[in-house]
Amino acid sequence: MARGPTLPVPQPVQTDPAKLRWGIVSTVKAPLRKVADFIAYHLALGAHRIHIHLDVPDAALADRLAHPKVRFTQCDNAYWQGKPNRARSTHQMRQVFNATRMYRITKLDWLAHLDVDEFILTPKPMTELLAAVDPNCPFVAMQPVEMMNCSTDPRHFKRFAPEHLLATIYPNFGTHIEGGFISTESPKIVARPGLPDVRLGIHALRHFGDFVPGGGSLPGVELGHAHAPDFATFQRHMTYRLAKGSYHDREGRTNPKGRLIRALMDDPDQTALRRFHTEMCAPTPARLDLLAALEMLRTERLDLDAKVARFFGKLED
Repeated sequence: MARGPTLPVPQPVQTDPAKLRWGIVSTVKAPLRKVADFIAYHLALGAHRIHIHLDVPDAALADRLAHPKVRFTQCDNAYWQGKPNRARSTHQMRQVFNATRMYRITKLDWLAHLDVDEFILTPKPMTELLAAVDPNCPFVAMQPVEMMNCSTDPRHFKRFAPEHLLATIYPNFGTHIEGGFISTESPKIVARPGLPDVRLGIHALRHFGDFVPGGGSLPGVELGHAHAPDFATFQRHMTYRLAKGSYHDREGRTNPKGRLIRALMDDPDQTALRRFHTEMCAPTPARLDLLAALEMLRTERLDLDAKVARFFGKLED
């Protein structure tokens, strides 16, 4: 896709961390606890507003996780009434439609488009970092780091591996998986609202189909992606990801990850898929030491239990 024209950022922009307001928009299809983790974590990080679009309407979930800084939208038939059929045709299109709608009406200074299994990892308050961004920069990109098999703190995240190191880190499957990521290697963005005729996509700002150029970055910020933090999660989402998600073939192009995963699923060795997940995701001491030596490891405490309890009390089982 071509790069579009440089779009002028409406001025003035907010440069006072004490006054700057940032938020998140997400289209969600997940159980209560996963949604609570996502919301509580980012409220604790200082998000001023979190817009949750429930792809499967759930009034009980919205009631249970009600909070002054959270806005729930039930994406039911009434919500989609009068909106283009194409906008609701796939999960990806619904994500982009919902995010763009919020981008165009929000009063926030910055808006991030995230999935429910993504967590902003930052060494400083986001308000400080965003306030220091060049006033003419329309968005900042957050590079993903992939959560390894971690169900409790500390959580270990691996960075994208250069091609010459893949066989060293992942000797059996690394050369078949770009960067050693079993999820997407594309960044997510935090955008300044106010640019005309812009769509807030899943991985980019787009202006009449072209990429908006001129993005920046935030020092020390990465996006922790809990794509398959355990084998059960990996298996549970497999059918959808192969048919419609991150592993499916697009526009006649074969998805390399999907092709490998299908081959492993068809392997007579019933342990093949598990061995793949173990090699790519298991935080063994040797693997962690190697990743750390290569500066490809980030370890964080998310404190999800404490943060959920802080904002929502004890959740029902």
